[in-house]
Amino acid sequence: MATAPAGVSFSFTKVATEPAEFPKVQPLHGRLLPWAGGHRAFPGRRTALVASAPSTPPGISEKVAESIKKAEEACEGNAESGECAAAWDEVEELSAAASHARDKLKGSSDPLENYCKDNPETEECRIYED
Repeated sequence: MATAPAGVSFSFTKVATEPAEFPKVQPLHGRLLPWAGGHRAFPGRRTALVASAPSTPPGISEKVAESIKKAEEACEGNAESGECAAAWDEVEELSAAASHARDKLKGSSDPLENYCKDNPETEECRIYED
């Protein structure tokens, strides 16, 4: 339950003169809601924070960047066209392929699994069957 303080007053002597700095937002080109046809449902609203992973295999990230440029060019005239949708579908598929390739490069990141591969006889790694 919220209560309002009685008899309290605030006074400020300093005024903020510099604008607040916010993190830069990079555009994310692709579907935001894949089940709703994201690029058609929200035209012009393709912004999100994007972090690039350094473990992407060589060549795939260039293909993704190239396909994004092609998709932007295809959608310049008419964002509702089938050509535009197909171009963004290609971007989505290449991005998924890059993600799967990163996962393969990363391998098993669970330290216990890595330990059990090397030491299967230890107590922590025993597998009991009912």
